[in-house]
Amino acid sequence: MEKNYDLLTIDEARDILRIGRNGMYDLIKRGMPHIKIGKQIRILRASLDASVEEHIIAS
Repeated sequence: MEKNYDLLTIDEARDILRIGRNGMYDLIKRGMPHIKIGKQIRILRASLDASVEEHIIAS
């Protein structure tokens, strides 16, 4: 069975969230799920979407 993971670079993820580079690294340090491939960091699109959904504030 083949799995297709939608992996995002730091820049792609921060563009989606509309935050700066340092803000993205802060999120990673605070626990945003990610994987490392060598020295490169990749974020699963599904994890990014789930993180955003967890932080939605209903008013």
